[in-house]
Parts: sequence; structure tokens; C-alpha cells
Amino acid sequence: MRADRLRPLLRPWHRSSLRVRAALGAALASVLAFSVASLWVGGAVHDQWTAVTEKQARESVRLVAHDIPTGTQTWGSTLKESFLLVLADGNVAFPASPDGRGSITTYRNQGSVQANTLLGEYAGLPPEPFAALPPYPQDVPTGQTGQVRITLPDHTRLFHWPANGPSLVSRDVTLLKQVTDQASSEALETYTGIAGLPAQRVTVYLLVNPTSADQAEDRITGILLRYVLPAATLFTALIAWLVTGLALRPVESIRRGMARIGAGAFHERVPVPPSRDAIARLAETTNTTLGRLEHAIDEQRRLVSDASHELRSPLAALRNSLEVPLAHPAGVEWPQVVRDALTDTERLQLLTDDLLLLAAVEERSGPLGGEPVDLADLVGEQVAERAHPSADGPAFLAVSLEPAPVPGSELRLGRLVRNLLDNAARHARTAVAVSVTVEDGHAVLTVTDDGPGIPPEDRERIFDRFVRLDDARSRDAGGAGLGLALVRSIARGVDGTAAFTDPPPPGPGARAVVRLPLAAGAPDTP
Repeated sequence: MRADRLRPLLRPWHRSSLRVRAALGAALASVLAFSVASLWVGGAVHDQWTAVTEKQARESVRLVAHDIPTGTQTWGSTLKESFLLVLADGNVAFPASPDGRGSITTYRNQGSVQANTLLGEYAGLPPEPFAALPPYPQDVPTGQTGQVRITLPDHTRLFHWPANGPSLVSRDVTLLKQVTDQASSEALETYTGIAGLPAQRVTVYLLVNPTSADQAEDRITGILLRYVLPAATLFTALIAWLVTGLALRPVESIRRGMARIGAGAFHERVPVPPSRDAIARLAETTNTTLGRLEHAIDEQRRLVSDASHELRSPLAALRNSLEVPLAHPAGVEWPQVVRDALTDTERLQLLTDDLLLLAAVEERSGPLGGEPVDLADLVGEQVAERAHPSADGPAFLAVSLEPAPVPGSELRLGRLVRNLLDNAARHARTAVAVSVTVEDGHAVLTVTDDGPGIPPEDRERIFDRFVRLDDARSRDAGGAGLGLALVRSIARGVDGTAAFTDPPPPGPGARAVVRLPLAAGAPDTP
């Protein structure tokens, strides 16, 4: 159900072009990458500014802790990190500036006490103690700086002064603490405004102001997300659009070439780009396929032409054997006419059967199945049928018949053996020798005759359709020229080979060798 709901939403994506999808994908990747990068850069800037602020705060707390016992003020009036003083008894004292100026000065405005310090806004007047800000022990060595983490109250006890930056209510903040040297009563009164305090060491708590790091992070993140991210996304999408268009140019060239070839220019080939990538391999594979297609079309045309030529003669003879007696019926021996017509009809039937078998053999699809066939049994049966030679026929001799189970159809393999033996019988003068052996995982069928032999330049051409090397031979005796073509096609149908080799010494003669792979599980030795 969920897939059915998403399918309408994805339909525009699937209907868009490849360039559009590449641009949108690059834009989406750019948005994700720059969003993550913006957050990472903002976090890095925040950490860097926090470290700088903490370093400044450590220097400030050192200066304040040094000035209180001496009654002087060496820190500047622009000190933004506010601080509180915790007395030895744990009470909080609101700091005052000796010169009446500076960032910790308290004054009255519009009838209420105001303070432009951050911590003073939460301590109030009179200052209320923070439970998390205990005083340093009086015996702690001078100059030792500590660090505490507290949560500020959820509201300010004094008016928030905008000059001190954003409000920090309910926020976790870091405070640095350091104890001063022994301060006199006069010095304590100067800085706290409280008279009669005994001489003591005071703990200074100073805020590490987080607003600078926050503002820097907000500025950097805002610039990246508002300006850099849209510009980078558009730029990336544009580059992806252009690069995809350039990458698809070879594909468009291949498409135009295929369009011309589809119109009938089967001799043309698609251009192969110089890059050695998937598109180049696609073009090479396409050209290879086109070459095979052109060869197949040429073979089909030649087959149609040769078949038409071969069918013309028996059809013409059949028509002539019927038209002449019909035109001159007197004295015609009609039984002989019928016998002659039947002979021509049988020749047409044989030629048609060979063409159909050749087409079926060449239309191989899928792996071979069924039980394996023993090639030696097939050859033995065929040789046994020819064991007694006729007056004008050669003698057949089975030299060696080793068991050789091979895959394939018994009918087609039997046709392969018969065609080889018939071809040898037509050319042999006195004898034909046949053997079946097992070599290197293959069954090897060898048929040798003592005829005139085949010239080396014609040993490959003789397997073509309708090829006869002896033009003087009559068509009735020589066949239609499809026997050896069927032999090679049947052999190739079971991943085998068929070829003519040099005859055995002293020659002359012809030797046909057919190699067929043994069936699965068959031993490769007899």
C-alpha cells in the first residue's frame, strides 16, 4: 500500500530527463553537504571563540584578584566578563569600581537600582548568595584558578542591561574562581562598599561570557546557509547539467548512428569515443553486434538467393515433365511421367527438410538437456548399414570406436554422422575409414576417404551453404550442398567444431574431423 502511494509522487522523477535528474541529484547532495558543513564550521567557530573568551577571562580574573588587596584598578573599563566576590563566611558581595566608572559600576536610574554587569543582574541588590559558589579555603595557594559550571536562575533580579549582550537566564555557564591575597578592611570596603569587614582572602568568581561565541557561530552559520548554500547549490546543479550533457554526447552520436542503421545502412557503425569507459565499451559492443547482424542479414539474403536457385531447377523439371505430356498426350506413358514427377517432388522435399533442419539447428537457445548420446553407437549403426558395399560404392571400415557420451539430440547427431559418411561415400574411390576416440575431454569423430581430396584453400569454404567444389558432378549425385553446412551447424550447436585436415600419408584423400565436448560426468579417457 505504501508503494502505491509513493508511485504517483515518483512519476515526475521517472519521466524527467537524465540531465534533469543528475542536476537535481547534485543539488540535493550539495544541500546536504553544505548544511552539514555549515553546522560543522559553526561549531568549530564556536569552540574557537570559546577558547579565546576563556583565555581572556583567565587574564581578567588574575588582574581582579591582584587589584583587590592593593586597592588599585589595572583592568580596563571595557571589561565585559562580570564577576562576584564571595567572602570567607560565604556571603556574596557585589563589586564596585574604585573610580566610579567601568563595567561593574552600580548606579540609580529612574528610581531603581541598575547594574550593567551580567552576574549582577542575577545576584540583585543586596546580592543573594549562589549555593553553587562556595568560598575558597583561606589556605589555598595564591594564583590557583579553578572552574565551576552552574545554571543561572530563570529570571533576572535586576533590569537586563542590553549593553551586556543577550540574557542568560536558565543557561549553563562556566565561572572561573581565584582567591586573592590577604586584603585589608579598607581595601574590602573600597571594592564591596561594606565597612567593618575583617581582613581576609576573598574568592573572585568571573563569568566566561558565552555570548561572543554564540554570536560568532550565528553569523558564520547564517552566512553559509543564507548565501553560500543557495549559490553553491545552483552552481553544483549547473555544473552537473553541463557535465551530464557533455557525457551524453557520445550516447547521442550512438543513437543517431543507430537511427541511420535502422533505416537500412547496415554497413555503417556507431562512433566509438576515445575515452575507455562504459560508453566506449557500449559502442564497441554495439558495433560487434551490428557486424554480426550485418553478417546474418547477408547470410539470410544469400540463403534466400541460393535456395531460390536450388528450388528453381527441380520446379522447372517438374513443370516440364507435366506440361509436355499434357500438351501432347498421345503415346505418353503416364506411369513414367508420374514416377519422374515423384522423383522431382522427393528432391524438393529433401531440400526443404534440410533447410528447416538447418534453421532449427542454428536457432539454439538455452543449455542442452536430456540424456547424453554415445557417439560410438551412432557411428557403429551407420557403418553397419554400409558394411556391405555395392558394386559401385566404397567399403566402410570402423577403425576404432571408443565409448564417447556427448550432449545433444540423437536425431541431429545421427544426421551429422550420416552426412559425413554420405559425403565421403560420394568422393571415395574404394574405402572410407571411420573412428571415434576421446581426447582432452572431447569426443573426436574422424572420417577419412581415399578420394581426390580437398584443396587447402577450399577446406573452409566447403562448409558454406549450397557450395559444390565439383561443378561437373550432377546435382542428383552431388546433393543440394547443405550436408556439410548441417554438419558444422549441428557441431556448433553442442559447442563443438568441424573441419577438414590434411589427409593421412601417402595421400591423396580427405579427412573430416569433428570434435564434440563430452557430456558432464563422462570420463575423459576411454
